[in-house]
Amino acid sequence: MSKEIIIQTQNLTKYYGKSRGIEDLNLEIYQGEIFGLLGPNGAGKTTTCRLLLDLIYKTSGIAKIFNLDIHHHSTKIRQRTAYLPGELGLYQNKTARRNLQYLLGLYENHIPLRRIEELAEIFDLDLDRKVKELSKGNKQKVGIILALAPKVELLILDEPTSGLDPLITAEFYYILRKQQEETGATVLLSSHLLGEVEKVAHRVGIIKEGSVVEVATIQQLKNMAMKEIKVEFKTKAALQEFSKKMPTEVVDSIMLNETHVSFMISREELPKILNLLSQSDVIDIDVASPALEDIFLKYYETSSTQTKSMNNTKRKVEVKS
Repeated sequence: MSKEIIIQTQNLTKYYGKSRGIEDLNLEIYQGEIFGLLGPNGAGKTTTCRLLLDLIYKTSGIAKIFNLDIHHHSTKIRQRTAYLPGELGLYQNKTARRNLQYLLGLYENHIPLRRIEELAEIFDLDLDRKVKELSKGNKQKVGIILALAPKVELLILDEPTSGLDPLITAEFYYILRKQQEETGATVLLSSHLLGEVEKVAHRVGIIKEGSVVEVATIQQLKNMAMKEIKVEFKTKAALQEFSKKMPTEVVDSIMLNETHVSFMISREELPKILNLLSQSDVIDIDVASPALEDIFLKYYETSSTQTKSMNNTKRKVEVKS
């Protein structure tokens, strides 16, 4: 049985005048998953979140939540959704408690005060201080309580850990994962920090220049990555002999230094290169996977770097003296 699609977009596009917000964005987010939308500032994460809640209007394309059109059924969608915006607007002269009571009171379903107090205690937030007296981190805690307090089917969280210290960030992700497992809610979590999102996300979508360029599980991202190979040869002559046989059309980032060589190669080509190395005078071989952050960053190379990566056969081997 196929999973129910909670969020679906088809060629969703938003332009601000002549400036691109997002363009032909296609997503399918399933019931009960935490989906991480990853990209740097300006990639289109906030625009996507705001479009889905009908806070801004699309230029073109289709978007549905709970199989409901986001524009025609925005009120119904919002009653079933909790939203933490990237820039949280609060009443500055009112206390955190009054802000929370008012904003959470907009839901049709009653949210007990004890739930607010429980979360405030967990995140060490003084509910009786005026918002204008709170630090950036404590204001963000108000937003986190707004998102976690109601029992909803969907959470849309735009950079939720902005301004939080590492301990509070870790606590937030722990509670988010625990609550999601208990309720079966769906979570769309936007961030530019893969290291944080990978701890909780079932899948991630990498957004670049307004379009999603990759959707995968964390493990699939790792599997797509090239392997880094480091080899130490017994002699310089052995390295030189290997370099003559090396299939330069399938390797990348080659570095030679005396009796050492390092390079990148795809998983598919790994057996071929290991077989070649088995026929050489080798002292040591190290095969490593790059950090997930490096995999993420490869999608944000400059166009010139991307052009180079498509012309492996034209690369020159760099030799250190």
